[in-house]
Amino acid sequence: MIYQLPPLYKKLLILCMVFGPIIWLMFTEDGQRRTDTMVLWLFGEEEISMDLAALSNEYTEQELDEVYPQLKWRCQNHEDTYGDRHCVARIGIFNGIPARYLTAFYRDGRLSAMKLHYRAHNHGQMQSLLLSLLGEPKQPATAESGQVLQWRTHFGLVLMKKALQGNDEPALFWLSSGLVSATVATAAENATK
Repeated sequence: MIYQLPPLYKKLLILCMVFGPIIWLMFTEDGQRRTDTMVLWLFGEEEISMDLAALSNEYTEQELDEVYPQLKWRCQNHEDTYGDRHCVARIGIFNGIPARYLTAFYRDGRLSAMKLHYRAHNHGQMQSLLLSLLGEPKQPATAESGQVLQWRTHFGLVLMKKALQGNDEPALFWLSSGLVSATVATAAENATK
């Protein structure tokens, strides 16, 4: 004799099968991230993957163009703290997390810093990504507007705010070792004056 489920159980099972994924996509953080990335991909936003631990100042602008040929970089020469030239590209997805744009800074033709601007509601997911890729951060250093998490890599330093407050810009920075050393030396020189 074959056991038959009561009709109420069958209806509840069908409802769970239909509405369960929808509820997961709409009301969970992971589901919303996956929905956002799928929508961005469908609308033609660029997706890039980047190993922050492997970034170094050995990369040139031409090499980054070769690695990410799909990006439409807008570049200009402009002297600032991070370099003498910077290039900006609009992106939609960075390592599986919705993002807005990527800025590469160059000094003497070499990559000196990188800034990723992502969507504020994905701040926790970006921290989780960095924890999985780079491990536990060093003790947070106090910044003017809060705490900054730091991850030391072989060729630089990755920085992001621990928590966003008010109008804080949701951004992730990678600074090359040379830029970090120069910044520390400048700060020490200014402190002794």
